[in-house]
Amino acid sequence: MMPEKVSLIRQIIKVVAILSLLTFFVTIGLLVLARLSLGPGSELRQLAGVDFLLSRGLAVAIISLLFGIAGLKTASGIKHGRRWSWPASLVLAILLLAFFPLGTIFGLKVLFDLFHREAKDWFRHPEIYRAMANRIEPQAYGVNVDLIKQLEEKSRPGKG
Repeated sequence: MMPEKVSLIRQIIKVVAILSLLTFFVTIGLLVLARLSLGPGSELRQLAGVDFLLSRGLAVAIISLLFGIAGLKTASGIKHGRRWSWPASLVLAILLLAFFPLGTIFGLKVLFDLFHREAKDWFRHPEIYRAMANRIEPQAYGVNVDLIKQLEEKSRPGKG
């Protein structure tokens, strides 16, 4: 059973990674649209700034793709308790700080939670948490019919 703080770290990184991949696809779509809508004329493309958009947009798309893949891989490593996922989460949290305002908030939350005792224990010894989760057996809730019958028998005047 994964600790709550570690689960929150994983969820934040996973959401940021998915948003980063979405940014990649939107950026690529805009680049293709800009390239196709202006046709083969180089003068019109220069006036519209498509060449500038293509060079900068391609860089944004590649960075978004790499960040998204790294985030999904790190979230998977956190789920399985891999030791390498702690420093990877730390790097992603530091990078998140640059994306004001939500990235800063999420980055700070991930940083604080990474240095919490629960998180450190999870990344050092995840097998302890898994063993604890296996020991706890779910209890069935509801009416115990046998207990009711025993109590009824004891409460009868002739018996007991």
